[in-house]
Amino acid sequence: MRPRIVPFAMTAALLGGGVAAATTGAASASAPKAEVGIQSCLGNARYYTGTPGSGGSNAHWPGTGKYAYTTSSCADINIKTNYTRQVRTCFKATRACNGWRTAARGQWALAATDVKDGSGFYIQFKGVNASTGQIAY
Repeated sequence: MRPRIVPFAMTAALLGGGVAAATTGAASASAPKAEVGIQSCLGNARYYTGTPGSGGSNAHWPGTGKYAYTTSSCADINIKTNYTRQVRTCFKATRACNGWRTAARGQWALAATDVKDGSGFYIQFKGVNASTGQIAY
């Protein structure tokens, strides 16, 4: 995420006698709506511990046969793994999974984008090793 630089607002006010004076003031320190949305989404992140896979099945979160449900807090499913992992999101409604994506260790990554509120999903981690980290949805 790139930091935003807040520009200084310049205003001119006409004073009596036709003399103009310029004043400088700091623009609103509040973040733009999109940035506020990201902050509030990630602010709702929770820690997760995945379930290990076995045999030919991949590790996953939440537990076997369970789904997490997206909320209005986030438009996307965001994940921050404690180790670099290949992840994909599988959806209850379609019984389909999206493509594998790399989630680099300690960095927020998108597991799925533009997800409807209330969508059931689970995350798969390529391989049998369980995953830990944070997830925001």
